[in-house]
Amino acid sequence: TVACLPSTSWPRPHWLRTRRDVTKKIPYKDQSWLGTKSRSRDATLSRYSGLTLQELHLQHKISSTPSGETWRGVWQRNNSEICAKFVAVVGEMAPRIPRDFSEEFPRLRIFSHPNVLPVIGCVNSPPNLVVVNQHMQYGSLYQVLHEGTGIVVDTHKALKFAIDIARGMAFLHTLNPLIPRLYLSSKHVMIDEDLTARINMADAKFSFQERNKVYNPAWMAPEALQKKHTDINVKAADMWSFAVLLWELATRQVPFADLSPMEIGMKVALEALRVTIPPGVSPHMARLIRICMNEEPGKRPSFDQVIPILDKMKQS
Repeated sequence: TVACLPSTSWPRPHWLRTRRDVTKKIPYKDQSWLGTKSRSRDATLSRYSGLTLQELHLQHKISSTPSGETWRGVWQRNNSEICAKFVAVVGEMAPRIPRDFSEEFPRLRIFSHPNVLPVIGCVNSPPNLVVVNQHMQYGSLYQVLHEGTGIVVDTHKALKFAIDIARGMAFLHTLNPLIPRLYLSSKHVMIDEDLTARINMADAKFSFQERNKVYNPAWMAPEALQKKHTDINVKAADMWSFAVLLWELATRQVPFADLSPMEIGMKVALEALRVTIPPGVSPHMARLIRICMNEEPGKRPSFDQVIPILDKMKQS
């Protein structure tokens, strides 16, 4: 059985009456986060950046992916719970790699937005390149939705998660240049102790990591699977990924769960495979998902346009 958001929860907002009403520019700029810290303890954590492995008491491995191993542990300097990701490097550790790592990692130390989970420090001790962030007790949104963490995600909470993610992405899209190779998926959104969704900067890929391999194609836009990263509209591709996240929140399903990642990538890129919206999903949410997944990247809305729509849905 598929658990869907009940359509009775969604009165029809006036701006969803026509496609044109939603895709035109909405004069809105999310500023709800201004003047906030991502967490009170971040004021302490932001003072540090360079760490040593000796400071990290690593307790057990949480995950192992092609981009690196992640361990849970304790940062002994202030006894805080952390996650440490050992960044995977393919082949020999060339002398430029630690230098590139030092230059690139500071951009991931974003402490100014409550829906972004910053990298708080790094270990640059070849062959060990490690990015460190705070441990989130509920894990990723993927785990919350699909792996039984005990959190009941009702309609209201699903919309709150969606708004959190949209606000975090709207902020990241104001950065110039953009954070390179940050791929949005439910596996890269963490849920903290007060059930706030935060985009995990530790999941951004570094320039020296494999460029031509994709490990979570189910959330990726078809053009992102077909072209080089430098040849696509990254903001529009992120909106497609967000649409898949909305679908995930509405259906509680894993996208294309019966296919391997390779099959998903090939079929999305070459055979127009798309998520199917079940009848039980609210027609208003279904319409928003379709608009965010417009086949023409230039016709997808921005996150600043989507936030007020989701806000109104949540208030209804």
